[in-house]
Amino acid sequence: MKNTMTSLLALIFLVLSAQAFAEKNTLTMDQENKLSDIVTMLENHPALIPGLHQSLSAYLSQQQQFDAVLKENHAYLYDNPAHPQFGGKDAELVIINFTDYSCPFCKKLDPVLHEIAKNNPAVRVVNILVPLKEMHGLLPDVNSATLAINVWNHDRDNYLDVHQLLLKKPSAHDLRSVKRVAKETGTDRFAENDAQTGEMLEKNYQLFSQLGLRGTPAMIIGDQVVPGYLPEDKLQAIINQHLEN
Repeated sequence: MKNTMTSLLALIFLVLSAQAFAEKNTLTMDQENKLSDIVTMLENHPALIPGLHQSLSAYLSQQQQFDAVLKENHAYLYDNPAHPQFGGKDAELVIINFTDYSCPFCKKLDPVLHEIAKNNPAVRVVNILVPLKEMHGLLPDVNSATLAINVWNHDRDNYLDVHQLLLKKPSAHDLRSVKRVAKETGTDRFAENDAQTGEMLEKNYQLFSQLGLRGTPAMIIGDQVVPGYLPEDKLQAIINQHLEN
């Protein structure tokens, strides 16, 4: 029994020391295999640490769902020109950035991502818009993401001006602020409900939920979820690691 407990604790330590999985949403394949070993051991010895088997099983299930959802929707996320994006066209590394124009930390992260793309030609950033903070029950037909996506797809020359003005507002957007941005940029006709854009936003939110993301910004870099704001140096270190691998 002592040897079993020692092996169990060693496996747990290996996983936890490699990545604090309560804070991150993904594991490497090696870490996932180690976690599977832990779950198997706990199935055989459920009395060792009461409750841990259920917790680790639930986490492993969440990890497997993340992998499956990402694989199934790879083309929609990574190869879809309808999403606003910037950086290298033939990038080695694509950063999927779930973002919200009404989120203060998303606004803070945006210039960091642009600087990263500027300094790393092998990196492309794809913005997946999820206007969470404009949802009060149902998402309004016209919101910051509606305007941005419509302009991106139908009036690309004015997109950067719209993007910057949407970021400039320090608080959450509402219909009035979205209409004001549209008027200032001459894009009034795009501050209207569009069925295709509406379906796209529903899909974005569905994936946000299915991937187990809890807030914005949330970046997917390789197979790793990076939640929240990061300064440029820390984000660059993560990117270097993925590019080197």
